[in-house]
Amino acid sequence: MTVSELLFVVSGLLLGLAFQGGMLLFLIPFAIVAFVLGWLNRPRLAGPNSQQSTASLPIISMGKRNTSTVPLVSPDLRSEFRNETGRFNEPEAALKVSQIWARANADINEGMRNMMRAMKIVVPHVNSVIVFTQLDSPKDWGVRNVINDKEDSVNPGTRISENSGLISQLFRPNVNRILEGDLTSSKSLLYYIDSVPVKSVVAVPIMNYNGVRVGALVMDSVYPNAFNDQIAQALRFIAGSISMLDCKGFFSAQKHIALQQYSGLYNYQRKFFQTMTVKDIYKQIINYVQDNVSYDRLTILAMNKVKEGSGRVVYCDGIDAEQFSEKRFTLSDKGIFVLALMRNRPVERSFSQGFNDYVPRLNDNEKRNLNLRQLFVMPIATQPDSTEADIAICLESAKPVPYTDHEKELLKAFAGVAGFAYDRARKFEHGRDLAMRDGLTGLINHRTLHESLRTEKIRADRKKYNIGVLMMDIDHFKHVNDTYGHPIGDVVIKGIADTISGEIRKEIDIVARYGGEEFVVGLIETTAEGMVETAERIRKAVQKLVFDVKQAEPLRVTVSIGAFLVTPDFHDMKKAVNNADQALYRAKEGGRNQVIRFEEETSEPAAPENSAT
Repeated sequence: MTVSELLFVVSGLLLGLAFQGGMLLFLIPFAIVAFVLGWLNRPRLAGPNSQQSTASLPIISMGKRNTSTVPLVSPDLRSEFRNETGRFNEPEAALKVSQIWARANADINEGMRNMMRAMKIVVPHVNSVIVFTQLDSPKDWGVRNVINDKEDSVNPGTRISENSGLISQLFRPNVNRILEGDLTSSKSLLYYIDSVPVKSVVAVPIMNYNGVRVGALVMDSVYPNAFNDQIAQALRFIAGSISMLDCKGFFSAQKHIALQQYSGLYNYQRKFFQTMTVKDIYKQIINYVQDNVSYDRLTILAMNKVKEGSGRVVYCDGIDAEQFSEKRFTLSDKGIFVLALMRNRPVERSFSQGFNDYVPRLNDNEKRNLNLRQLFVMPIATQPDSTEADIAICLESAKPVPYTDHEKELLKAFAGVAGFAYDRARKFEHGRDLAMRDGLTGLINHRTLHESLRTEKIRADRKKYNIGVLMMDIDHFKHVNDTYGHPIGDVVIKGIADTISGEIRKEIDIVARYGGEEFVVGLIETTAEGMVETAERIRKAVQKLVFDVKQAEPLRVTVSIGAFLVTPDFHDMKKAVNNADQALYRAKEGGRNQVIRFEEETSEPAAPENSAT
């Protein structure tokens, strides 16, 4: 016999003596203590190689509930926590949380049933022992546990509400027990499927730790006057023990879930510290939400730090996602997502089914979906006291069930970590850009150009395509500086840089400020004809530029361009840039404002450094 079994026997013996009444009632607390100790010391889960039987983790059905006239719904440890969503995204973490509650509920139910079995054994003539606990509210109780020789005789879908039979009297604050010994009919009990000739009933309320009535402990018998005051008093002690067991199990499960949540947050915090780019921070935010929160549509918004007061949708998943992906907005737009960003405050809204007055998410031009009935927006700011957020996590659901406090607290805790990581990544990218880019034009600099060309050449060798290299120089730029001053010279350089960028493929080609008034363009996967055509397009676009210098005549400038085509059999990218530079020198010598392609047999010595022309 194990320690647990021995303690259960002691508990039963003490209860048996206590039910003799009189002074022996003082043994009830000791019986309860012995029972709880036995329950706590029962055999636990064994390892995979153990001979002991192992309980399996309860499986939680993710499907819809039974919606028959008499719903087969039983209360559990935390009735308000159920996965009823069936949303577009069903995260694994939600299932894990449901399993924790289910396991705690199963353990406590087993402890409860052992107490009820002991009561049925030691109290003579007991027909049924039933525990009712709350369903959706303290004024709505359902069958939690039943001990009966024929347990299928009790309807598990029974609901006890105010003014619904004999047991409902326990809802009244002044009724502390029910003791009936001569019932004329069992109809008022409501919980039997068949007609059982119950004559005696004793019932006491189950109070939670706040003293609120959350259920009832009921015993009945087919014998008249089967119960007395002593048994009713003993039942009150047992009801208190059941309440304590429920309370301890509830907070134990909550603690376990909290540990799981903080473990998840810690793992993402580690990922954040390993991530140094803003794009990767977006990915981690998306992954976290998908792993932990259910939704029918997830939208991630981010403010644009370059163009103040504007932003874009960096990610959208779920219903009508294609309508929102990469969509841009400004803080003047009248959308509820934008409002949460602008005020740096969580927003929660519920919409009735068939709600015709649609509330825009970004602006009035978006596609409207009246089926999305729940909305929750969690803004993320890089500074705790900021009046404006930098990112917003926007969740929507087609189900009428609001997002739970559990889910909102998860996102709130995550937002603090994500905001810090986002700020860190943005500052890192800014510092990297300062090292890699030219401060005036925003183009990559001389050193970064050669690294980029080497990387593109490796890719080109693998896929067997050409790279076109253009070297260009502003004609007579020394004269511009000498005549109009260096500030105007900077305006000219910036204007030409923007023009060059506008004539190439931004996501494919490379453009750099090589130094002074010189620029280099790398054209990826091109032909000789395509390279010359692009060079001519750039030259003509620059020629059309007009710079207002506050004089009678506006300032116009031109560029000379040298071109060299890097074929798969050519491997020295530094020499490729030098070859383009030699072609540029010939274009200068030949009259400027023209494009010259480098040819090996007609190559000329490179132009002298720091040329004034």
